[in-house]
Amino acid sequence: MAIGGLSYLTNTFAIVLFPALAARLPDVTVIGGVAELSLCVWLLVVGVNVPKWEEKASARQIGTG
Repeated sequence: MAIGGLSYLTNTFAIVLFPALAARLPDVTVIGGVAELSLCVWLLVVGVNVPKWEEKASARQIGTG
């Protein structure tokens, strides 16, 4: 996701600061799209380990009380 965000940032700065150069550069936002899509697929396939999540949440509540 960090690489995806960096690609969006690079594209935006190129468009704002160097429009002529940005028109000739390849579309780097595709990297961001691939990063977001892969995270979505990962979360759909693997998901969250609910028992472990609840265990950590209850341990955190007890520790801060």
